[in-house]
Amino acid sequence: MGWKKTKSLARQAYEEKAFALYFAYEIPFPYIGVTVIALACAWLMYGHVPTPYIAIWFCVGGVLSVLREVFVWRMKPRLAKGEGYREVLWGFTLSSLLTGATWGAFTWMYFDAGRPLSLLMIGFVLAGLAGGTVTPVSIFLPAYYAGVLPTVVPFAILLAWVGTVEHSVLAGLIVVFLASISGYAHVTHRLHRESMRLRYENQQLIEVLGERKAAAEGASQTKSLFLAGVSHDLKQPIRAMGLYLGVLQHTEPTAQATALASVVPKMEKALAELHGQVSRLLELSRLESGALQLHMEQVALQPLFAGLNALFGDQARNKGIRLHFANTSERRHAAVWADRRLLESILQNLVSNAIKHTPAGAVYVGTRVRLDYPEGRQLCLEVRDSGTGIASHLQPQIFEAYRSFDDRAASESHGLGLAIAKAQATYLGCDIRLASAAGAGATFTLCGLAVAPP
Repeated sequence: MGWKKTKSLARQAYEEKAFALYFAYEIPFPYIGVTVIALACAWLMYGHVPTPYIAIWFCVGGVLSVLREVFVWRMKPRLAKGEGYREVLWGFTLSSLLTGATWGAFTWMYFDAGRPLSLLMIGFVLAGLAGGTVTPVSIFLPAYYAGVLPTVVPFAILLAWVGTVEHSVLAGLIVVFLASISGYAHVTHRLHRESMRLRYENQQLIEVLGERKAAAEGASQTKSLFLAGVSHDLKQPIRAMGLYLGVLQHTEPTAQATALASVVPKMEKALAELHGQVSRLLELSRLESGALQLHMEQVALQPLFAGLNALFGDQARNKGIRLHFANTSERRHAAVWADRRLLESILQNLVSNAIKHTPAGAVYVGTRVRLDYPEGRQLCLEVRDSGTGIASHLQPQIFEAYRSFDDRAASESHGLGLAIAKAQATYLGCDIRLASAAGAGATFTLCGLAVAPP
């Protein structure tokens, strides 16, 4: 496995080097610049070098440029198929060698130790050509050296061959220049190789993270499906227990039945709590697994509020809490587009939570229109209480399942109500926001409901 991975990385490095060289030679601007320099050099040699030699030299350079363009054109479809990387690298290396030899020939033809202008022009041209190859060609060092050595070395040899101190010093400077740009080429090559290594490692890391993310999502979905199955299976014996309790309630009064009479209400309460807990688990698992089907319709708010009042009115009065609902019958935003069952469940969870954590005072359920949503006019439903409130450091975790804070730990809550409400709101494309402080009550706002036309 490790050998295959190493081989794959080596192949990727070859591919990237081939593409870099290919695009470096595909760009037309360097060819235009080199052609202009070649014309200038031919003009400089005119009168000092026989004209046939100049013509042959210029034609050889032109033929090499044309052959290089043909090579680039022919290799393009192969690279697109993921083939020919090695041919590209060594083909451009051969091209660099022949081009370097051509410029080395220019040095041999135009070199005149007695003409300082000749030496200056040769040095200027060769320095520009050699320096210009460092960045694009140093990605593949054989191609770099194949081009720069035959370009620069002949000039240093000719200067040293003259034998004077001045020419020997110039030859030494040429060697120093060659060593400097070669060192820079190695640094550039190393930086590029390091960037490739980091990129490959990042790609492998992304692949590993993707695999682990997929595994985690699969495990989460499996867990949700398991919970859905378990919750469904648990409901069957719960229903059976309810039937048995009903039979006990209607049994003829005997000594044993009379003894059980005081136990039956407690069993019914425990059974109802167990049924509610299983129902909440089932709802949460369906939401997490995406198994719920939305049935969007126009939902009138006033009947919805009336149903909540009928459901929680007695509970609020028994605690001495005022439960107040806004009157929406005369308002323009009297209805929203939503899944009726999910919207009712969200509000039931929020109102139940507000009553449960309000020792005294009031719980208010109202509406507020927002105009700053990208989708247009949106309606927000608010459930505001004057209860114990929630400390700021606990608020980020309040919608997590199985969380209990402060007085919640002693309550009958299992930490699922708000988690389910949050998941249901997300399923509807909405959001629940919390504004609260310890001891100052809490306001839960369901935002993002589309207002139904009147």
